[in-house]
Amino acid sequence: FKDMMHINSYGLIRGLQFASFVFQYYGLVIDLLILGLTRASEIAGSPQLPNDYLCFRDINTETKHPIRMYTRYIDKIFIVFRFTAEDARDLIQRYLTEHPDPNNENIVGYNNKKCWPRDCRMRLMKHDVNLGRATFWDIKNRLPRSVTTIDWEQSFISVYSKDNPNLLLNMCGFEIRIKPKCRMHLETPVHKDGVWNLQNESTKEMTAQAFLRVEDEAIKAFENRIRQILMSSGAATFTKIANKWNTSLIGLMTYFREAVVNTEEVLDLLVKCENKIQTRIKIGLNSKMPSRFPPVVFYTPKELGGLGMLSMGHVLIPQSDLRYSKQTDTGVTHFRSGMSHEEDQVIPNL
Repeated sequence: FKDMMHINSYGLIRGLQFASFVFQYYGLVIDLLILGLTRASEIAGSPQLPNDYLCFRDINTETKHPIRMYTRYIDKIFIVFRFTAEDARDLIQRYLTEHPDPNNENIVGYNNKKCWPRDCRMRLMKHDVNLGRATFWDIKNRLPRSVTTIDWEQSFISVYSKDNPNLLLNMCGFEIRIKPKCRMHLETPVHKDGVWNLQNESTKEMTAQAFLRVEDEAIKAFENRIRQILMSSGAATFTKIANKWNTSLIGLMTYFREAVVNTEEVLDLLVKCENKIQTRIKIGLNSKMPSRFPPVVFYTPKELGGLGMLSMGHVLIPQSDLRYSKQTDTGVTHFRSGMSHEEDQVIPNL
């Protein structure tokens, strides 16, 4: 009928020439809405002499407002607040006046980082949870619904306080846990791959340690990439399949580097995926008999007649004692092997 209306709204179409500009402009508007104009110009510095990234002109400017760091990565926003006891109490009270919580139900549904052992996660103390919820509510209220809104389910607010010694965050595929040295009472600082020492620039003293892992989203993305390679390799040559595997593997390892060693799930997944790729090649030859496919077939360089596959599955996977590792970080108690091969062969991994 001629009086019927139908509107399809797609959001911003990626292919438009100036889509990236429009997006950046929108992003800038959102940044200004969240920070407020004064704080935004303090973070940016004067037009004649802009500040370095995450740096302020002087200590006074830095400490006079609770927002100490702000950065936005496309559509993810990272903010570091530092509240005085008074500010925190005030914010929590404003929040609880609008959203009273007589049964302490705020703790229910508060996101936590399940990938860390229990004692490394955020401890859901009433005060900290209320502060987290109040901060989120405050920021959410600064954004008009017509422009955009932030989503509680996808967000995580980590509170560092007297009850919570860890600061947890995830960024660009990494899960990060920062623990200051002053909160490691009886623990000795760990020195291993995947743990960074953060030091004070002027005194060179190690003040905190950052523990790295690969986040679940990134693990899923890698798994799906390998599944895609297997699905789309209909009549592809074996070299092609091996090459695609090499590209994905190098991409993963050069991006995450030492974080991979700390994340058991990734090591397990690498073993699983490498097996799948090899099985795909074996099925292409209509046989899966192990004696017909010694590792030399796959891992020998192309110049010498192999497939030139790179391996990451022939590693020892560090294991922690299952009973305690869910609760606390026990360290490595034993290893299990990833992919099996003859004892006397050494298959290098990335």
